[in-house]
Amino acid sequence: MSLITIDSLVKGRNVHPDEAPRIVALWDEIRQLKRERNAFIPAHNYQAAEVQAVADYCGDSFELAVKSRAIASEYVVFCGVRFMAEGCHTLAPERPVYLPSLDALCSLAEVDEDDVLERQEFLRALGRDFSTMTYVNTYASVKALSDSCCTSSNAATIAARLGKRDILFVPDQNLAYQVAIKTKRMYLPPPDPNAFHPKEYRALIDPLIREGERQGLSGCVFAWEGACHVHHEMSERDIHVLRAQDPEAVIIVHGEVRPELQRLADAVLSTSQMVKYVEAHPEKKRFAVLTECGLIVRMELEHPDRQFYKTCRLCQYMKATTLENLLETLRDRPAERLITVPEEVRVGAARAMLRMIELAS
Repeated sequence: MSLITIDSLVKGRNVHPDEAPRIVALWDEIRQLKRERNAFIPAHNYQAAEVQAVADYCGDSFELAVKSRAIASEYVVFCGVRFMAEGCHTLAPERPVYLPSLDALCSLAEVDEDDVLERQEFLRALGRDFSTMTYVNTYASVKALSDSCCTSSNAATIAARLGKRDILFVPDQNLAYQVAIKTKRMYLPPPDPNAFHPKEYRALIDPLIREGERQGLSGCVFAWEGACHVHHEMSERDIHVLRAQDPEAVIIVHGEVRPELQRLADAVLSTSQMVKYVEAHPEKKRFAVLTECGLIVRMELEHPDRQFYKTCRLCQYMKATTLENLLETLRDRPAERLITVPEEVRVGAARAMLRMIELAS
C-alpha cells in the first residue's frame, strides 16, 4: 500500500490545499474502476507522487519489465513512457497495454535502427568481437537488434556476462562510461550526434583502443551518442555547491549523469538502488540525490525524518501522465492509446529483454 497520502502531499507543499479534494476524488474513482475492471497500473519511480499513490506497483525499468511477465489482469494502464509500455506488451502480448498520454516519450529512445545496423557493420569490418547491449530506454525495433537489453541497475552485470570483449552500448553515453569502469574496459566516446563518419570516428577511437590494450583492459565499450535530457543537463557545479553547503550530505547520482559527476559523487545508482540505499542507511540523515524530481518527492514523503536537497530536475515526458488522463484511459480505453508493436519486431525485442532478465538473475 502506498505511503503517499493527501495529507503528506499537502504538508510537503507538493499539492495546494485547494487541490486536495479534487485529487482525493480522482483517487477514489481510479481505485474503484481498477477493482471493477480488473486493471493493473504500474508506475515508474519518476511519475508524479499523486500518480504513484494509486499505482499497483512502482519501480525502475528493470523491476517493471520483470513484473510485466506476471501480471494477472484484464488490461494494463502503464504510467511511464512509451518504451516502457512497449516493453510490457513485448513480454505479455496477450494482455492489452494502454499509455495514458501519447506525449510520454523519451529523448533517449529516439534511435534509428538503420543507424544501429550501420554501427554494427562498422565494428564487424574492424574485426571487433562485440555484443550489442541496448538500454531498455529504446523502442522495440532497436531492442530487436541487440544481444541483450539492460537497465541502469544491471548494465555492468550483464556486460560482464555476455562473453564478448567489446560492447556496443546503445544509446546512453554516460551509462556506457559506468559500464566501462565497472567491467574494466576502455570507454570509447561517441561521435557527435547525427555525425557518424567512419574515418573520423576510427581516428578518434584507435589511440584509445591501443591505450586500453597497453593497460591490459578486458575490452572496449563503444558508446552511442545519446543522453537523457534530464541527467545530461546536471553539472559539476551542482555537486561543488552542495559540498560547500553541507560537506556531510551524501551525494548520490544516477548512472545517466556525465562521467565527471559520477567521479565526484559518493555513489552512482539506479533509481531502485537509490531507494534501497536510503532505506538501508538510517544513520545518514541528509542526502542530495541527482535524478528526476519524482523520485525525490517520494523519498521525502516516505522518510520525513531525512533531509533531501532539491538538486533534481523535472522530466516533461514522465510528467505527461496525470490523474485525469490516467482515469480517462482506465475508463474508456481509447484505441489510439493501445500500445503494440509488429509481431516480428516483438519477438526479437522479447528475446533481448528475456536475456536481460536471465543474465541479471
